[in-house]
Amino acid sequence: MRRLPILLALVLLTWIPCRAQQAESTQPKNGEHPTASQQRDSYEEKAEARLRELKRQIEALNAKASQQGSEARKQFDRQIADLDRQRATVQKQLDKLKTSSQQAWRDMKPNLDAAMKNLEEAYQRAAADLKK
Repeated sequence: MRRLPILLALVLLTWIPCRAQQAESTQPKNGEHPTASQQRDSYEEKAEARLRELKRQIEALNAKASQQGSEARKQFDRQIADLDRQRATVQKQLDKLKTSSQQAWRDMKPNLDAAMKNLEEAYQRAAADLKK
């Protein structure tokens, strides 16, 4: 019975450094290129962050637009609706990319980049219109 705690302690002491070494081995070292899987994960994280930021900006733009007069508000409502549709399209593409194969991911990336760029440009135009 006394040996069980000692045995457990020994197992934990050897397991923890192994887990740390395993985690380190998945990170690219200086001068090494990240693996395709790491590149994909990084791309997904950045795309999600960009999309979250754009959503926040669109919501802020919508709040500012709600303070406009009724005629100007109608114009901004159309622009906001268009931005929301574009954002939903980008979100669907990103969701599809997350479940795609490595080859499909490479093929989908340019389309997602273009859709994200179009959304950002549409937001910029709407923000500029609101400042007028």
